[in-house]
Amino acid sequence: MNWTKKKKLLVFIPILLLSLFVTAILLIGVSPIPFDPSLEFPIEESGKIDHIRPYGVPDWSGPGTHHNGIDLVINDTVTIISPVKGTVMGITEHKNPHSENSNILFSVSILINWGWAVELCIEPNFNGDDTYNNTLQRNAIKVSILQRVNIGDPIADLLYANDGSHLHYGLRGTFIGDFCAYRYSSNYARAIFDSIPMGDGFLTDPICII
Repeated sequence: MNWTKKKKLLVFIPILLLSLFVTAILLIGVSPIPFDPSLEFPIEESGKIDHIRPYGVPDWSGPGTHHNGIDLVINDTVTIISPVKGTVMGITEHKNPHSENSNILFSVSILINWGWAVELCIEPNFNGDDTYNNTLQRNAIKVSILQRVNIGDPIADLLYANDGSHLHYGLRGTFIGDFCAYRYSSNYARAIFDSIPMGDGFLTDPICII
């Protein structure tokens, strides 16, 4: 390869990378700057939340683990709403390996910026082999991949099955693990959290244990 071709290649590669970067920004629609988020409350009908199980409970799913979200346990069907402005980057489902009834977890991931994402794990707690009701829950998800959402937009109905029905509310740094969503919530959202009792076994615990 002669020097002229090398120079052209050296110019072309940065332009290509820049073009891909700009395309990704336009396609995903969120800022590449990883500013800290400010979260609103993720359930429209907060009066239907029975209690909270806190973030950071040690050994939650085995030794050395911790509870990586806040559980908002409901007593009736509720509407999950977006606590942020962002883009839906993932909608997944899988059976819960830690439950006795192998209930199915339905997760919606919303990218806030290139540094932060909210995880809304919808857990109605129907038996894993309850095809009818799990299909109802699947169909109750109202968003799609790459859909842009604003604060308060409906994400899904969380169907009430029993006293195990809840939203597992998580916040993740893109490369640095999970965080307690309460600490990044607005004053208004914190006031709603603070009005909800803690569940049995956690009555004296804070919402964020760690």
